[in-house]
This record gives sequence, C-alpha cells and structure tokens, in this order.
Amino acid sequence: MKIAVVLGGSSSEKDISILTGLSVAEALSGKYDTEVIHIGGDISILPEKLLGANIVFNALHGGIGENGDIQSFFDLHHISYCGSAAKASRLAMDKHLSKMIAKTESVPTPEWILIKSDNYSTQLLNENAIKFDFPYIVKPADEGSTVGLSLVNGEDEIEGAIEIAGKHSTNILLEEYISGRELTVGILGAKALPIVEIISEHELYDYECKYAKGKSQYKVPAELPEKVARKIQDDALRIYKAIGCRHYGRIDFRLNEKNEHYFLEINTLPGMTSTSLLPMAAQAAGLDFPELVDTIIKIAMVDH
Repeated sequence: MKIAVVLGGSSSEKDISILTGLSVAEALSGKYDTEVIHIGGDISILPEKLLGANIVFNALHGGIGENGDIQSFFDLHHISYCGSAAKASRLAMDKHLSKMIAKTESVPTPEWILIKSDNYSTQLLNENAIKFDFPYIVKPADEGSTVGLSLVNGEDEIEGAIEIAGKHSTNILLEEYISGRELTVGILGAKALPIVEIISEHELYDYECKYAKGKSQYKVPAELPEKVARKIQDDALRIYKAIGCRHYGRIDFRLNEKNEHYFLEINTLPGMTSTSLLPMAAQAAGLDFPELVDTIIKIAMVDH
C-alpha cells in the first residue's frame, strides 16, 4: 500500500507541519511505500502528485490544511485522506463556532466576545455576550499553536493585543481567563486517551513553551480524581462527536482550583512528532509512535 504524506503549506504553522510530516513518514517507512510531498500554498498540484497513492496522511497544520479547504479539494478529486472531513474541519478551526457547539452540548467554556478587526475599524459581533472581568485572553479565532495569543490584564493592553492577534486573523476572541491547570485529551477513533497535563514555564502555554525544549513539563496521565478525569474525557468525546470529527484529534481544557473544567479548543490535526501531546497520550495507553500512526491509517482506510 502506498501512503502520501503531505506537509508544509503556507500557514504560520508550516514549520511544525514539516516536523510532523517527517516524523510520520519515518514511522510509516518500514511498513508502507511512503512518499513525502512538500507543498506551499498551491494545492492544485496534488492530484498529479498523488497518483498511485492509496491514502494521504495530511500532516498540514492551520490554514488551508486544517480549515476544510484541502479536505474539500480531496473530496472533489476522490482522494482518500486521514483526519476529519471538510465540514468538521471548518467548525473546529473556528474557535467561536466550536465554543458555541460546546455550549449546546452543556460543556463549560470560558465566556467570550467575538470581534472583527481590520485596518479601519473594530466591530463587536456578539453584542449580547456576557461581560467578564480582567484578565482576558486575546487570540485569533481561527489560528492554532497559540499564534497571536496575549494575556491582557487591563484596558490599556487591549489595543496592542488586538493588533497582535489581527496580524493572523480579522476574527478575534476576547476570552475570559481561567486560572488553573492546562489539560489536553487526545482522541483516537472513538476513544479518549489518558489526559495530559502541561506545566509550562510561562503563565500561558504559548508558542515558545510548546516548541522550545525544556520550556514545559508533562504529566501523563494527569493526576486527577477519577470522577473528574472521566468527566473531562467524556466531554472531550462529546464535543469531538458533535463537531463531526473522525480518526483522531485533541481537545484542550483549563481546570480551575475547584476541579471545574472549561473547553478551550479542538485540534483536528494535532502535532504528530514522537514528543507531541497526542503521541504522548497514546504512549500512556500502550501505543508507541509507529503503532499510533499505523492505527490512524487503518481507521481512515475503513472510513474510505
């Protein structure tokens, strides 16, 4: 069987995509005929490049690779691929919509305000939003890897934070900051993996803490009361299914001092290096990295 690993892209996460793609290709190389395809922003080259491939492992992160565009393109050209389909990818990439879905599923999420900001004006989109106190999180509504994220402690910091987020998206979230622990739940197929706790050097688990060596520590499984852990895993699966995700994903939460959890976002194409969070959770469940990648391929093949 031939597997094409598509990596690169043109989003702010392209460097992470390359790491993911090369790690996946290496994990697959001993078992499958594997080809690495590095793309930029032009996906029109893919049908010709993918001739002979049985399935694509989509290792792109952010942008057209994760927002439903490339998934729609694959569907149009009858190309089989790993990961969520177009509609679920679009919903998951939009933090505003995914938070709305969490609320309909009775899963707590920090209160938020959505604004649209460009070079000329800033417009409040949900004027009936519940007001909340500082500190705020300000972040792009449709970017990953905490790109453009700021913690805002007062009115005088908002404009600068919106400007930073606005470099990555015109849709920006002002979100209630939940003080507490950073948790993430990996999903494989229809099963929640052990919860990972992230203990970062910075107050926020930001881009530097995610990718700079030694900036974060991890506990897998997270030390939580069994009832709390089970509820977080159940809610992760509930959101995953409500959005319509498939094959694999990762859902991020905050947990306050009362052990109350809050949904932050869902990642349909989480990082897939041997040290990434989803593989870390899979390892705790007894799957090493090559086994995890192989399992994703097999789940996707059944779907197609």
